[in-house]
Amino acid sequence: MTSILKLGTALALTLAASTAAAQDYTMRLSHGDNENNPTHKGAAKFEELVEEYSDGRIDVQIFPSNQLGSEQEVAQALRTGSIESEILYTGNLVPLAPSVGVMMLPYAFTSTDQAHAAMDALKEPLNERLPQEAGVRILGYFEKGFRVLTNGEREVKTLDDLQGLKIRVSKNNIAIETFKSWGLDPVPMAWAEVFPALQQGVIDGQENPYTTAISSKFYEVQDYITEIHYLIWSGPIIVSERFYQGLPEDLQDVLNRAGEEAAQYEREVSAEETEAAKKELVDLGMTLSGAPEDEAEWQEAAQALWPEFSDDIGGQEWVDEATQIMNDAMSENLSQ
Repeated sequence: MTSILKLGTALALTLAASTAAAQDYTMRLSHGDNENNPTHKGAAKFEELVEEYSDGRIDVQIFPSNQLGSEQEVAQALRTGSIESEILYTGNLVPLAPSVGVMMLPYAFTSTDQAHAAMDALKEPLNERLPQEAGVRILGYFEKGFRVLTNGEREVKTLDDLQGLKIRVSKNNIAIETFKSWGLDPVPMAWAEVFPALQQGVIDGQENPYTTAISSKFYEVQDYITEIHYLIWSGPIIVSERFYQGLPEDLQDVLNRAGEEAAQYEREVSAEETEAAKKELVDLGMTLSGAPEDEAEWQEAAQALWPEFSDDIGGQEWVDEATQIMNDAMSENLSQ
């Protein structure tokens, strides 16, 4: 009888130790888009991969449409570890982590292949800086295509056509100054206010990817699209450094692997949905003008601003280092 009791106790201790070793971690993942957007589909893939690779030890819970707070509010919460992870527009991370701003230099790249090469090359150099700047690190980089210009007034084929339009931009100095360089007085505005402002004629247009024009139903209040290539919508999956460092090394590896693979998946979804969105927008009555006839002039005016941005995005030494990394990666990508 005593032997049976001892055996039972040993089994119970073994089960307890096994349960402790397989302790679950909850990872809340916030983002600002609805469930029809490529961001959410990439988040769902990340959830699937993390739970698969961790054998269920990490439970990812997705909160779309800013349910946990605005992008910047959630990024602040990641610093303290009170929320674990987020996918957010790079421009909304810049105030907390200035170094990521190099991804927003206007016309730093003009194709998605170039952008992917730059993002992937910058991930590790950024992860040497972001834990100290903002208490976060990057697991992977999403993109949703270049931010195209929509408006409800007229077709924009040249800089002259652009003049006089009231265009909403995100509350980011680089976007604001870029549109000023093109002769406009842009209107910085919170995302939640954009559709009603377009509807009421407070603004004439805005700039976001093609897929956003579909998911946010801009075709209901906009008529024209111009395919400018000044800035791609990029958004990192970031994780709280406090949460990340609290994980065993094997689960850190899980997050890194899942982040990279989810980013590759999201980019494929984005490319497919961008092409589908173009066709759908035409079917819905919008006029797609393609690139401006004089885009070289847009590019020259915007790139002339780069020296003015360096203090806001990590300093000139970092900007020089980062742009060299991006250029090398883009050149290597071109030669492959």
